[in-house]
Amino acid sequence: MNDGLRYPWQQTLLDAFTASPADLPAKISIAERAIGARLKDNAADPAEMTALRDALTALRVLIAETTLQTKRANPRDQKKDIA
Repeated sequence: MNDGLRYPWQQTLLDAFTASPADLPAKISIAERAIGARLKDNAADPAEMTALRDALTALRVLIAETTLQTKRANPRDQKKDIA
């Protein structure tokens, strides 16, 4: 685990943000599950709960950016969306 990370689940988030395009969907899924599991655990303190919410927001941005890049890379898909 990276020394700069405070919580174990943060490694899954880091892995998602540093994943290759081919590995990205799987890494995002792993991070979502790790964060979701920790959110259900009542042992998280307020600081960790804030970090968990921030992590979910970051994943949403990553997903949106990845989707946008995919659409830009595949102009045929954009034509399907318009039609």
